[in-house]
Amino acid sequence: MLFLMYWELNEDISGTARLKAVEKLKSAGLFPPENIDVVRFDVTPDYWGITLLNADTVADVSDFINMWRTACPGIFKMTKVSLARPVQESLASASELIKKIKPE
Repeated sequence: MLFLMYWELNEDISGTARLKAVEKLKSAGLFPPENIDVVRFDVTPDYWGITLLNADTVADVSDFINMWRTACPGIFKMTKVSLARPVQESLASASELIKKIKPE
């Protein structure tokens, strides 16, 4: 399943603390995660970003974001996570629904 995560980093957490979190996760063998395919992991100059993941379960995705929270408490100002799919697939599904329902 494809998941899209939107997140905002907490500017009160230093860059050093964030880098230490990466090192903690790497040394624990948690990053990159074995059971998740990280398709994209992007950040903006304003410290918000997205992570696009392929994962088999919601639990895997929950563990992924919680490992960051555990390695660096307060790292995120906010997060949003949702299932996602390519727009082309969504348009095809919508088209089929419209044909079946035939709205007036």
